[in-house]
Amino acid sequence: MDVSGNPKSGNYEFMSIVVGKKERISALVRRLGTGNIHMNNIRNKKTKDGIIATLEFDGTECMALCIRLERNRVLGEFVQERENHKRVQNTRCLHTYHYLLWRAVRVHIEEFLRQHRYEMSDVVFQCDGDCKDFIKDAGLQHMGEGSAYMLADIVAWANSHGKEPSGTVR
Repeated sequence: MDVSGNPKSGNYEFMSIVVGKKERISALVRRLGTGNIHMNNIRNKKTKDGIIATLEFDGTECMALCIRLERNRVLGEFVQERENHKRVQNTRCLHTYHYLLWRAVRVHIEEFLRQHRYEMSDVVFQCDGDCKDFIKDAGLQHMGEGSAYMLADIVAWANSHGKEPSGTVR
């Protein structure tokens, strides 16, 4: 799981979640031909385009979701509403935002897991610090960055630049 946007301002534009069998995720990483990719560290446009073109999600063994967040706009609406209800705290707004986001995404992930006879409790999400609050508010298990996180970084970056990898579900 990863987000794209401006981490300093908290204005996250896209969230990407890659869910798949370990074997398929490993195969996608091998196909990229390198061990660790972070799209913001790559300067060459052709290299970035090549990485995106190499990724292909089939939806059966590995699925990539990309969600348009527009987090600052949505939270701004929460805050505007809060002005009418002074007792609501900023942390409560963010928690509610995460809850509603998880409700929208969970259906897709659970369907994928059901096809492979897994439960949500079997899944450990890989993410960096940008997604930890979301993971915590959704009650999910997480660990540090790994192969699935790297793929999610590519998908989130690609979507924020209008270059969606093949098979990505919006």
